[in-house]
Amino acid sequence: MTDATTVVVEVDQDELPRRGVLSWRVHDRSGPIDAGEFTVGDDCGACQLIESLVPLLETLAERAHWDHIVLAAPPAMEARPLVSTLVSVLPEIVVDTVTCVVDAVLLVAQLSGDELLAERGLALGLPDRRNVAELTARQIEYADVCVLANAHRSASPERLEHLLGHLNPRTEVVPAGGSGVPDGQVARTGRFDFDAAEAWAGELATSDRLQPSDDGVTTVLWRSTRPLHPARLNDALEDIVTGVVRSRGVVWLANRPTQRVRWESAGYSASLGMLGEWSDTEHLAECTVVATGMGLDPARLQAILDACLLTESELASLDWSDLEDPFDGVF
Repeated sequence: MTDATTVVVEVDQDELPRRGVLSWRVHDRSGPIDAGEFTVGDDCGACQLIESLVPLLETLAERAHWDHIVLAAPPAMEARPLVSTLVSVLPEIVVDTVTCVVDAVLLVAQLSGDELLAERGLALGLPDRRNVAELTARQIEYADVCVLANAHRSASPERLEHLLGHLNPRTEVVPAGGSGVPDGQVARTGRFDFDAAEAWAGELATSDRLQPSDDGVTTVLWRSTRPLHPARLNDALEDIVTGVVRSRGVVWLANRPTQRVRWESAGYSASLGMLGEWSDTEHLAECTVVATGMGLDPARLQAILDACLLTESELASLDWSDLEDPFDGVF
């Protein structure tokens, strides 16, 4: 603790796998103030965490004893839903900085795999089917500051900084060496901008998302005004995500001509979901995907995605509604 104006709220999930509870502790420079826990049932653990934290943070703010609150969330908690709730229901608390910590030794593996949080004992409740890559990417994408822990143990820390910059050019990368102490400021930076954070964490589908390729890190924008053949897309999913650590966008499936479909991948996992109707936007139906990878071949990725599109003859003659839908029941 650096001064008497700061109070810290720590939430951990150490007892979640064994007892099904999240524990919280409050302390300041003088020592412990309060502690407790709550049970995570069959519902959304992240939702329960937010519901429990809001009144606690409100109480701390009302006491007006401290100027700053540092909230240390558990590793499986994403910042975006928590911060969005604070901004909407607790305007008296001004969010100053969103900080995440990534391990330089593990970062590439975490962004490239398909291991579920549940397989590591980190899931926030039974309904939590997220994977480690998805969680890691989302934490980076919303952060104002990324602390690169164990930077001294990485053979190419600059490459990792380039990767973080491609995933979120808004973030400031702060290395932490052998002592574990960050080399720069990670709190009270005044960097948080809600609109900018939400815009970046939302749909990635424009050329201003592209960053200069450097040190083997590349971001590619793929766009088409033709719809995707759902069966060919499903068959190509594994090839599409090979070499891609993160991709997001909006796609147009031929058998769902009115629907805007969210595209998202992290590591070896890809997912699609409903975003709404094309008629509700100012855009004509199209496909736009932004993909970031290390050693990524843009031409190969472009060719794979292009091969999933309807051909000219299919566009002219096929009854799109009769196409097999491998995503039926998925979204």
